[in-house]
Order: sequence, then C-alpha cells, then structure tokens
Amino acid sequence: MQESPKHDDTGTAKRLELSISPASSLGPFRIGTSIWEIINFLRERSSFFPQVELKYSQEDPLGVDFIIDLPQNGLSLRCDGTSQRLRCIECYDISKVKLVYQNNDVSSNRTIPTFLLIYKSFGPTYPGEFDSAESVYTLSYPGLSFTFPIPSRHQELYSSSTELPLEFPDGTTPIASHVFVYNGSQNWRQATLPPLSKFIGETNAAAQGRYGKKGRREVDRVIAEPTVGVTLHFPMGGAATATPDTHSEDSSLSNSPSNSTSVRILLRSTTPQDLLSDLGKPSCIFYKEEDKMRIHSVLGDNPTDKSNRSGGEEEHEATSDSENVVSDENAVDKGIAAAQPTDYFFNYFYLGIDILFDGGLHVCKKIVLHGNIPCHFDFQRYKRCPFALRFPQKPSDNSKDEEILVDVDSGPSSNDIPGTLKIQALKKRIPWSLSNGVNDESKKQKPVILTRGSSEQNPFGSSYLTGYDEGIVMEVMKNGCIPTLVLF
Repeated sequence: MQESPKHDDTGTAKRLELSISPASSLGPFRIGTSIWEIINFLRERSSFFPQVELKYSQEDPLGVDFIIDLPQNGLSLRCDGTSQRLRCIECYDISKVKLVYQNNDVSSNRTIPTFLLIYKSFGPTYPGEFDSAESVYTLSYPGLSFTFPIPSRHQELYSSSTELPLEFPDGTTPIASHVFVYNGSQNWRQATLPPLSKFIGETNAAAQGRYGKKGRREVDRVIAEPTVGVTLHFPMGGAATATPDTHSEDSSLSNSPSNSTSVRILLRSTTPQDLLSDLGKPSCIFYKEEDKMRIHSVLGDNPTDKSNRSGGEEEHEATSDSENVVSDENAVDKGIAAAQPTDYFFNYFYLGIDILFDGGLHVCKKIVLHGNIPCHFDFQRYKRCPFALRFPQKPSDNSKDEEILVDVDSGPSSNDIPGTLKIQALKKRIPWSLSNGVNDESKKQKPVILTRGSSEQNPFGSSYLTGYDEGIVMEVMKNGCIPTLVLF
C-alpha cells in the first residue's frame, strides 16, 4: 500500500484526495495488492475509513470475488476470490472524494466531473458503449472507465449512434457517476490481475516494507509435499540480491541458495538459521506451553490414531498464543516442563506459513500453511498462502519394478492439487486412503472436532481435522473449504 490519503478541507465537506493512475491505482489502493494488506491498511487508518464492509460468498468464498465496501468514502474494492488480490477499484459516489489526475482536479468541491471535463483531462479515446437497459454510457481508456447516466428523453440519441455525448440538445452535459480503475481489459467487468513480478516492480515492494527479507515478501506459489516439506516460489521481480549459500554443505538436502527464486523448507532438515537466511526475521516467535492434543496419545500404539496426534494440534497452537497462559497453580508442572526442550514456532504472517522447530534438535518438525478463508477463526491473521499439494508419481512405463517412485520437477505440474479445492474434491485426487484405512463406514474413525471458544468468541462455529498416516492433516470448515494444512 502507498502513503495515507490526504484530506481536502477547502470546503465544508471533508473529502479524501485520491490520485488517479490508470491501470494501476486510485489513491493508496493499488491493483494487485492482497486483501490481507488492504484490511490491515484500513485498520491502521480508521479515522480516514470509519466504516468497512466485507462481502463474500459463504458457500464458495474462494470462487467468488471479495468486495471491500467503504460506504463513507464511496469506494468499493473488488478482490479476486482465489488469489485474494485487488483487481478492480470502483468509486461509486464521486461526491465523497476529491479525484486528481496529473495535478489537475477531476472532481472536487469546486469541480464537477462532466463529460467535457473528463474528455479534456484524459484526451481522446474510442467511442464508448451505451447500455440501453441501464441508460448508462461508459467511456473507457486503458485501465480506466467512467460511466454517465443518460436521461431517458435522450436515450434515442445514443442507442444507435457512435457520437460522444459531449453535450445534450438542451445544452447540458452528462456528469460522471462511477469511476473504475482496473488492469488488462477495456471492460472493468473482465479485469485481470497483473503478474506478481510486475506488481512488485511497480510498487518497489522488493526494496520497501516493514516485514520480511528483500525479495521474499510476496510468494507466487507454494508446493507442499507430504513427509518432505514445502517449496516457496517467489516472483522473479522480487528475487533477492545474490549472496553465497553459507548454511549448508549439501544444497540438495537443504534450502535453496539465497539468490534463487525458490526456497525449500524440509522436514527434519531445515534449521532456524536456514530460515533466517532465506526468509528473514519471522513476524513472531511463539514457544509452545502445552500440547492440547496429547490426550489422544493414550489410545495406545494403534496406527489408525496417528493423524489425530501427529499434526492437528499444531494448527491450533500456532495461532492461539493468547490462550496459552499458565496459572500459578500449575507452576510446579511448568517448572518440570521447563527442564524439557520446548518446541517453538516461527510465524510468517505475511507468507501464511508457520514452521514448528523441535526444541532439542532445532530442526523443522512441522509446517502449517494457512488459507485465510472468511468465516474462519484465523481470517486476516495470515495472508493467504497459495499452496498446492504434490505427491510422488509412479513411472508411466511398464517396468518390472512398478513400485519405484520418481521425483517430479520443481515447475508447475498438472498433477498438483490446488488448495482451493473443497475437501470432497481434494480427497478424490489424493492417492492414499484415510488414516484409519477402513472401508466400513461403521468402523471409520470420527473426525476430531476443533472448537475455539464460545459462540461469542468464535461466531463461525467449529471445524474438524482429518488426515493421513503419510504426514498430512487438514482442517475442514463447514462449507468444505480447507483453511489450514499441516505437514509432519
């Protein structure tokens, strides 16, 4: 995000001053910015934006656009549901803001955004489109559109004509009612997102920011491999300055060098020093006080219980630091526990990732990936992690040893399972059986219910955990979405 917007105090009305940059930004809001950053920006400037409304689909929050509505400012921010990035900015009440283009007023207390003024300010363009059903004329420039209501008595003049409505027969001129800023199309309805590398280059995100390492603040995609780890792919525009790889003698078993556009985080291998070198300082370091799922370990050595005690608690522990307060009556137990190594998390909120390190060995123990889905307790705590699952593949030829698994390359694969899928669709593509390995419905183990506080603390209700012995646990919401994935 850019700097705070300015106030225009020249008149009685207090307006925000927003500069128009076609195909790029409107004031502090830039096309391509994540919803996580936008909401944080609005929270920090509540005096400028006193009312914020988030609109989304409860049934399919990742398949339908998010709308961040700012009714006090007459602005609407449309974000892509899958990537959760801003793709269109709409000003639907121009009277509530001051619009400026190249240091010239487009709309203010003293300036009315007439068709003639806009045409003069932005220059000639192709003829617009007239929507007879809505009686609206749309004038478009690359990455910018204005809409003008046409009185019903003048509709016939533009329903079949290519003339610009510079002036009506009665001498009046249309006044703009909406302004749209977007990328990649002549129509704001088909607006697309700019490549992440382009967004970083334009915003200089690789050199500025309050968090993370230079070049490692925006992740393009994350490949999660059960029992192996994750690979974070960063856009080329955000690549860090080349530096020697000093944290490993065997690069095949460790993270990628710092001058690479990808970073590997490997289970039972990556150390805190590796992570600090590759990703920089974490947003937070959290030491575990207790294991809320340890009670499930008393079930014995039954292998069918593995998923319940091997990863699900980490998803809850990584984000419940405010709940882990040890009372005085537990001081003795705490003293005993203090003698034992304490596992700890590296929380990277801006990447949507938590890494759990073993307190004794100081190597990666578990990896938690967050989806930042609305109606979830942790929504907006983490930026969405664009993860996809990847499983080992068998050779396609009919060789004698058909059980040998082969590695896949690090590039995009058609076999990658996107994290945007709902649980039922995702299960069909996972080449394993659930951890209980039982086909009889009556013998299948019930999922672990995860509840975070009362209905007042968590109005969205509970979710449940399901997993596989091969090293993966998933949290599932009532709508089937997967807000959290744990690798162990």
